[in-house]
Amino acid sequence: MPDPAQAPEEIVRQAMVEFSRQRRLVDQSLTMQARLRDRDRVVGTLLICAMLVASLIGVAFAFAGSNPLLTVLGVSATRATWLGWLAFCTAVLTFIELVVDRRGAAQLRADAVRILGALKSEYRVPPHPGTEVAEAARLSERYGQAMETVPSVPDRSFNRLKAAHLRKVEISKVLSTYPGMSYLQARRTVAKRHRNAGRQ
Repeated sequence: MPDPAQAPEEIVRQAMVEFSRQRRLVDQSLTMQARLRDRDRVVGTLLICAMLVASLIGVAFAFAGSNPLLTVLGVSATRATWLGWLAFCTAVLTFIELVVDRRGAAQLRADAVRILGALKSEYRVPPHPGTEVAEAARLSERYGQAMETVPSVPDRSFNRLKAAHLRKVEISKVLSTYPGMSYLQARRTVAKRHRNAGRQ
């Protein structure tokens, strides 16, 4: 909250500093939520596919030949044994999917991406002269509401995701400066800068 005793220029300066800080954090949170959404979506899809494949293999075993012994990957067992293990594995995968609920988590992250994306677009427009303090206060309220709504980022993943966001920003700057450069070249350029900075 700006101090009314401060000069108007100082109040505006503090409002714009907070505006820039929130814009940076919204952009960072957007990257983090998008990466977590993609991870949860992939894991959830893999679990569902594994359950379906195990079920289909069980059906195939049920229609296998009349030979009581079936050999899979060098392991021989009766058809009933194979069907029992497949049913067990399918049940385990089903329980994991229900408890972990990666697809549900991915949907929550996707909602967070939409909220943060809309907020980021508001921060892209700089306040008009004379409206800096009011606009910063309005967006600060929107920022607080958004951060309370979106799911939190796990502590164990925070630094890794922050590093990924900062790399993305640096790679984007390189690509903007050199449009003809490929993504891999830009990534190598950023990595080389990091190595050179570490040697100094």
